[in-house]
Order: sequence, then structure tokens, then C-alpha cells
Amino acid sequence: MNKIITFTALAGGLLLFLVPRYILPACEYQGYQPMHCSDTAKAEYLTGALLMLLGSATFFLKSTRALVFSSSAAVVLFAVSFYLPDTFGYCHNSRMPCNYGMVPGIRFVAAGGALIMFGVAISLAIKYFKKGKS
Repeated sequence: MNKIITFTALAGGLLLFLVPRYILPACEYQGYQPMHCSDTAKAEYLTGALLMLLGSATFFLKSTRALVFSSSAAVVLFAVSFYLPDTFGYCHNSRMPCNYGMVPGIRFVAAGGALIMFGVAISLAIKYFKKGKS
């Protein structure tokens, strides 16, 4: 489970760091002037960096309790990154790159990462409570 958490957090964080800039760039990086989607991209950089930091730290964790907390924290970070476009805003024009590229890409990565981490967190929590009762 440790490797699943580490890989998912590192891969999700890296994708959240790269999608708004290089893979499916925000409008600012496509030649438009800076808009709200640029702020969203910068906020996604931060959540991506935090996820990569969490994934790196999880690599060294051994206890089940710490793994439950780290996977739960990753679920929270993925949920935050899913809702950041609504918080900071993005261009609602269907011709803008952030609307048809960046925002759906971010939400896809965040939803996929959250689903994986949620399953891992539930599995680890069940394992932790069974271990504690026996």
C-alpha cells in the first residue's frame, strides 16, 4: 500500500504541476493575456507540489496509522485541486484553452487520484482497526 500511495501522490502531483503549464496550458501560456485561469494554474502548481512532497514523505512511512493519515491528506489535496478552478475562476468561453483543456484535465487527474487514494485509505483503515481489535 505504501508504494501505491507514493506513486499515486507523486504521479498526481506531477501531473497537476505539468498540466496547467505544458500539457494542456492555461490561456496565458497560449498567447492570451493573463486572466483568472492563470491564477488557477498557479494554485494548481502549489497543490501539485504539496502532493509530490506528501508522496515523497510517504515513501519513508512504515506504520499503518501514518499511511491512513497520509492517504487521507492526499484525498483532501486532490479534492482541493478539483475545486480550485471554481474558486479562482477560468474562462467560460468554449474557445479558450483553459475551458476545453486545462480545467477538464485537472479535474480528470484530481478525480482519478482521489478515487485511488480513497480506496487505499478505506483499505488501510479497515486493516488498522482489525489489527487494533485483535
